[in-house]
Amino acid sequence: AEVDCSRWWAAFTSVRSLLRPQPRPMVENGVYENGATDAEDPLPRPEEIEIETVDLYRHDEEQAYVTLMSQEVKSLNFAAEENYTVRLCKELVAYHYPDELPLGSFELLASNKIRSDEETLGEVFNGDEYYCDRPDEAEDPDFDWKPRKEQVFSDKMLMQLSIWKKEWDEETKSYEPVDLSYMPYGKELTKQWKKLGYLDGKNMLRDEGELIAEGKITDPDKIADYRKREGLTSTLRETHLIRKKDAWEAAGEIENKDDVDEALAWLQRHKEKDYNAALKLQGRRAEGEEVEVEEEEPEPDDPDVEVYVCEPPPLRGM
Repeated sequence: AEVDCSRWWAAFTSVRSLLRPQPRPMVENGVYENGATDAEDPLPRPEEIEIETVDLYRHDEEQAYVTLMSQEVKSLNFAAEENYTVRLCKELVAYHYPDELPLGSFELLASNKIRSDEETLGEVFNGDEYYCDRPDEAEDPDFDWKPRKEQVFSDKMLMQLSIWKKEWDEETKSYEPVDLSYMPYGKELTKQWKKLGYLDGKNMLRDEGELIAEGKITDPDKIADYRKREGLTSTLRETHLIRKKDAWEAAGEIENKDDVDEALAWLQRHKEKDYNAALKLQGRRAEGEEVEVEEEEPEPDDPDVEVYVCEPPPLRGM
């Protein structure tokens, strides 16, 4: 049977037109029902934008489509224009999911960044490069690495914004800001320590002495424990010529934080090379030589340092 292509195309374009945002009805002379003009309020209202709640990959040469992705609710797919703002996209989410995602309870992300309400989709999807993990060049020096690029709105290819739900803070009775930073101590502990001011700009623990001096650590037992470790470290460094970082590590690992003998036994067991190096320094000092503890490891390219590559030991039972 022959297929009437003209009727099929007419039906297709009719359905496609329904998915496109319709302009607001004007009263007269270019003025909308709410009293705004095109120049003042050119964007449609959320209820005027037709949406689909299935994940689609659509490439339409005439019309751009955007998907708002979420793990909380069904994704929203809709025909979009370049001047649509992130704020409008948020209003669209809140309109369809007022209970699950009210305004203020989420952010929209693209290119690994939180997008501001004022940005337009044309500004978000502009082809800019954005961060992604760079492979280790030592593993494949010939690999031609290129960072990812965001889509370009005018290409009308797949464009997605991620709906990132904020967490509710019971203490402040408000939503917490979205935090995309590295969480080295796990999500909950990193958040807890960050609130207490224990972390630096890279979410790494700050020096304990600084936290005590600033009054961020006030527990008497923790402070006393820190002072013991300080004293033990100083003794190991000055008397036994142990590197400061090794001495501090030992002080943190042993049970009695001011027990020199326990610390030396730990170093002999767990830092044998560094422990033996300290013994040699002690012997030279005992003979009257002026010695100095090298706190830093020698550079790998130091011609006086020989590097040996050893095969790993066989697994037990093999």
